[in-house]
Amino acid sequence: MALKAFDFAPDYSVPPGEHLIEVLEAKGMSQSELATRMGRPLKTINEIVKGKASITAETAIQLERALGVPAKLWNALESAYQLELAQKKDCERLLPLVEWAKRIPTKELTKRGAFEPAQDEIDLVRRCLDFFGIDSPDTLLASSTVAAFRKSPAFDPDDLAMCTWLRLGELEAARLACAPFDKVEFKNALVRLRLLSREPNLRVIKAKIQEVCAAVGVAVCFIAELQRTHVCGAARWLTSEKALIQLSCRYESDDQFWFTFFHECAHVLLHGKKEGFLERAGTSEDEEEDEANEFAANHLIPRQAFLSLMREKPISKDRITTFAEEHQISPGIVLGQLQKRKRLPFQTNLNQLRRFKFDLTSV
Repeated sequence: MALKAFDFAPDYSVPPGEHLIEVLEAKGMSQSELATRMGRPLKTINEIVKGKASITAETAIQLERALGVPAKLWNALESAYQLELAQKKDCERLLPLVEWAKRIPTKELTKRGAFEPAQDEIDLVRRCLDFFGIDSPDTLLASSTVAAFRKSPAFDPDDLAMCTWLRLGELEAARLACAPFDKVEFKNALVRLRLLSREPNLRVIKAKIQEVCAAVGVAVCFIAELQRTHVCGAARWLTSEKALIQLSCRYESDDQFWFTFFHECAHVLLHGKKEGFLERAGTSEDEEEDEANEFAANHLIPRQAFLSLMREKPISKDRITTFAEEHQISPGIVLGQLQKRKRLPFQTNLNQLRRFKFDLTSV
């Protein structure tokens, strides 16, 4: 009687030897006869039956000739079985990583649609590793925190939360098509984007910044901060031809947003295609942060004009508005720089010059 039970793709795994026993019983064939037909030692067939030996590609071909069961099926059964063994072993390896996975802000990620809820603790570890694109937490710091970023000096960020926020930027940037990086054209683009600071609509600003920067090799991603990150922005190189600027709009005001944006642009322009760095007090990176701050301030407001404005007394709302119009920038930026230089107090009714608040939930 012809056998028809072997043209299926099983969704479960058992030792291939069990299937071999069933085939032999159906054919009324002994292990000894099979060994003779295949020209293999009886011991080899017996070890396959007991799951002590694997079915190699060569053995699968011989089984096909001797039994009429396709070699592809024997290979599939063996592959599925070996994969199941590897997965069980992997579960044992992942078990000690459960506490690490619980520290990752997966609830926030789930709310953002960036993470599927886990079925159990091991599944949680697997999903976290998949999210970061790594096989072990040991490689996380090397792969995900290489960035130059501004953060609030009032807080120490949680490393895993920061890594998670940075990874969100990597994933979004991967979806943004960019031309190869062109330093000269990027500088020219920043001149045009500076004029966009008077635009009150964040949706328009976001679309224009992403369009203009992508055309010169810079992916700009808007990623709201996660809890315990306290981060404003990040800048790094994803490849030698693609830079990433990541913005959180943490303070929601136009002056903070534009200063952060040009600060991160400075890292791309001034500090080369290095792997990245973190802002820490007392390191060589402080000098680079100062350079980025100076670049942002001078790019937003011409230095000499701003120094002249600072010498004026008093500096009224009308004067700030007029100055902003003369230099084609937002009045909020002028106010912010005057406050940063302690020329005006932070608590003042002039804060109404900040024309809008950035809210990433609206774009």
